[in-house]
Amino acid sequence: MNSPPWWAIIFFRQGANMQMQNQSISIYLDSKPVACPRPRVTSGFAYMPKTYVKWKAEQKFKVMTQTNQRLITSPVALVLSFVFTRPKGMMRKADPTERIFKDTKPDIDNLCKSIMDVLQDCKIIKDDSQVVSVIAQKWYGAIIDKKKSEQNHIKIDIYPLKR
Repeated sequence: MNSPPWWAIIFFRQGANMQMQNQSISIYLDSKPVACPRPRVTSGFAYMPKTYVKWKAEQKFKVMTQTNQRLITSPVALVLSFVFTRPKGMMRKADPTERIFKDTKPDIDNLCKSIMDVLQDCKIIKDDSQVVSVIAQKWYGAIIDKKKSEQNHIKIDIYPLKR
């Protein structure tokens, strides 16, 4: 078993009567993080935008190729890291070379919702209501050289918990 992440120690100290199971799942998606949009409504019919449906299908394929995880029915904790390519205006010599927090849109709650939708579509989790803890961060990527930063990607760590 991997050693518990830093957040687990805090989570358990707060009185949570849960224990981590012996396996965790790590998934790396090499694509731009996309926030879950609001459904569009036309003549009483609700639908999701085509770009979001396409993005979700691409991520589902990537997740399915990385894991053969069966459906998790117990509560889960998620650790999500969303990394965005750094804009050129933030790649000056005066700017820090390590990752920096991204405090602009998209909203982190909508980014988390899109990942939970993908996990649900992949049948890794039954429903997003079984997610009992989420640690999520939005970053601009670290500077690799003068003109390049880390590329867009999403890192997902899933920790099944015992009831």
